[in-house]
Amino acid sequence: MRRSCCLPLLTISVTLLALARASAAATNPIERETLPSRLLDAVRPEELPELQYPAYFNDLDKARAQSFSGRYKLSLLTLHKVKDIAPEQRPAVALIKSKSLAAIGRYAEALKVVTDPAVADVPAVQVRKAEILSDMGRDDDAVAALREHLAAHPNSLAGRYLLGAVLEKTGDIAAAKDAYTWFVAQPQSFLEQWKQNPNAPVFDSAENLTTIGRALDRWASLTEAYREKVELHNAILNLFVKAYDVKDRGYWPAHVAAAEYFMSHDNRQEAEKELKAALEANPQDAQAWRLMGLSALDTFNFDLADKAIGAVRLADPDSATADLLESRNLLLQRRPQEAERPARRVLARQPKNIEAMGLIAAVYALQLKEDQANEVLAQVEKLDPDNASAYFEVAEQLGAMRQYPRAIAKYKVAIDRAPWWTAARNGLGLLFTQSGDEAEARAALEEARKLDPFNLSTTNYLRLLDDMDKFARKETEHFIVMYDATQDPVIPEYFAEYLETVHKEVCATFRHEPKVKTMIEVFPTHDAFSVRTTGSPWIGTVGASTGRVIALVSPRSGENTMGNYNWAQVLRHEYTHTVTLSATDNRIAHWMTEGLAVLEERGPLRWDWVPMLYNAVKKNELFTLDDLTWAFVRPKKPHHRTLAYAQSFWVCKYIQETYGHDAVLKMLEEFKAGGRQEDVFPKITGKSVTEFTRDFLAWTQKQVASWGYDAATTKKYGEMKARAEGLTKAKQYDDAIKIWQEARTLRPMDPLPHQRLAGLYLGLKRIPQAVEHLDALHQAELKDNRYAKRIARVYRDNKDLDKAIRYAVQAVYIDPYELGAHELLAELYQSTGDARGLEREQHVVAAIKEWQAAQKRERNRGLPGAEE
Repeated sequence: MRRSCCLPLLTISVTLLALARASAAATNPIERETLPSRLLDAVRPEELPELQYPAYFNDLDKARAQSFSGRYKLSLLTLHKVKDIAPEQRPAVALIKSKSLAAIGRYAEALKVVTDPAVADVPAVQVRKAEILSDMGRDDDAVAALREHLAAHPNSLAGRYLLGAVLEKTGDIAAAKDAYTWFVAQPQSFLEQWKQNPNAPVFDSAENLTTIGRALDRWASLTEAYREKVELHNAILNLFVKAYDVKDRGYWPAHVAAAEYFMSHDNRQEAEKELKAALEANPQDAQAWRLMGLSALDTFNFDLADKAIGAVRLADPDSATADLLESRNLLLQRRPQEAERPARRVLARQPKNIEAMGLIAAVYALQLKEDQANEVLAQVEKLDPDNASAYFEVAEQLGAMRQYPRAIAKYKVAIDRAPWWTAARNGLGLLFTQSGDEAEARAALEEARKLDPFNLSTTNYLRLLDDMDKFARKETEHFIVMYDATQDPVIPEYFAEYLETVHKEVCATFRHEPKVKTMIEVFPTHDAFSVRTTGSPWIGTVGASTGRVIALVSPRSGENTMGNYNWAQVLRHEYTHTVTLSATDNRIAHWMTEGLAVLEERGPLRWDWVPMLYNAVKKNELFTLDDLTWAFVRPKKPHHRTLAYAQSFWVCKYIQETYGHDAVLKMLEEFKAGGRQEDVFPKITGKSVTEFTRDFLAWTQKQVASWGYDAATTKKYGEMKARAEGLTKAKQYDDAIKIWQEARTLRPMDPLPHQRLAGLYLGLKRIPQAVEHLDALHQAELKDNRYAKRIARVYRDNKDLDKAIRYAVQAVYIDPYELGAHELLAELYQSTGDARGLEREQHVVAAIKEWQAAQKRERNRGLPGAEE
């Protein structure tokens, strides 16, 4: 799970008084060309469509509209044309000019504008001054300016909200609560006024509605008012909706505020709708792009996050908002050294920026440099003794590295210091689910739900735990298998027994045994599996290991599953992760744990990997070791993730073949000790990473040299294939076999010759040769059990029942809900007198038939004539 801190940043434009811009009547007439649907591509300022102004607009009106819609430089040029500014116009000019200057990063000039004695006493200008000071990192000065402003203007909505936001940013939560509480502690709170008279003058402005809504949301969060007053959610959201849907349809800041609200409740889908609406109106708004970037990171959409960063920098190349977002983006990609640089840039300009300091602490945590991380946290505490956000950042990175005890400790500090913060409790809850501590997970998440009953992540996690409470369990010496007994009756019949054999083999390979039982959780739907592994129902795979816990999607066809697959092979792969993660205290490089897991499957190269690897080798498109991990989490092309699996397997195979299996084990020991890749390789192989990569690439050239995918061989192979197909049609089978054998020699890594030869040999009753090719096809197959069944029947017909049973079991593993595979296996057990095996298969056949009948009844429910 990746979740940004929900503390508000002051790059948002606080609502000002009427002078901040013209009234709704003045802005609504502006017609804007519709932005292209490629909205989420950054739009350069000069590429923005021209605004169409009402005839009565003067240059000041145009400048205001330009600034409000993100045309900041154009706004400044237009203001330059305004001559003979009347005294009453000076505040408006100052607000427009300071907004545009700050938006393009010219903060010193913006501050000079709002401190001009001619406008410095205007309330809206005073609030604007405080906002600029905070954006410059001068939060103490901003607080002092706001307190002075409020002493003279105690009913300033914008001043009250901004004071709370700045105090919250600096970690003074108690004072922030007081500032926000003003909105509910008046002689009559704004909530009560809103209920009694939503048409009261104070609610007649979209800006006021947005400011009040933002302040009330922060008050409700910090004081835990959402816990007792669930009606607050709709009341506050309605303020934003009324602002942009009733009072002023052009007031895009209300959409940004609504997006902030939805994101704080983990409702990413609704937040993105609001952000798109805001960006339609102002494609240059830094806060909208920041929130879009954070939302993108929640789903590992690094490209969209990059676009958001780029969009912010189009307006302000030195933007702190962009730098902080870039740091988060790089951290999530496990690129800590690179992530440190943008955070350091922010600190160079704003030495007290707590968010940047928290990210740098997270940079050290991701590298498992605990002393340095704690040193930065100590610096944070000098500024903010009760800080929670920096500890949250560190907890997130330690959790991502599966450093469970360390992460849990940091989450608990964040929760103790910010008990109102749902994200910290959700982070802790998800961490506990990943470590297999469901009871602790439920306790953390129940507290989160009390704080925020509308938080989608909390709801997803708790619904999942509720479902898991109903799971059946089968426990063995080393495993606990959990499954839905109604939807997956076949699971307990095979998983536990198979897993114990896998445990013995995999642990022997790596000379390590996990200290606790491994939990195997089989989920009946893909959405439930995804929530279990990432907190969101979107991850596109069938299995995942978080260390002690292995989660699988049910290996069957059906609604919201991934179809049948060889669960035994997947479990072997995932349990290899469990063992290698345990052996290294979760410090193994991602590419290496993946490569070793594929290697431990003990199967041949998958057919679809062969041409992909060949092309990657010949086109010099294999990844460097540094890039290999990022190809898993940030594939730039559709095939890159698959290529990363294949290449990782190759690298591990090369290490084992060249340096021996002991070299692999020594590498694991070095990683456990905190060794870095650039240090481990020279120590174990005697080669630098660069030298190792050079030798590895030379090895790959030799691997593909005989595969037959070069142009000349491809042409010859195509000609031979056509001849062989023609001979087969002419029933000249012996000649066809000869040609197919030659084709197989030309292209040994192609399934087609095996398929054709298997069919020809079967037709000629040449069983051993047929089995040879059927087995080659079966070994590389993950989802189709027809080859295994065919081999089993061949051996059955030739009275080699032991071999027949071995392949029949493989057919069941690949498609455990296929009735024919079980009936074949039952027949073989009966023929060999295996009473235990026969009894199990008869039981499973009956269970599948009942399961199929139940599925049919469910599909027919409600149809005319269906039985009740």
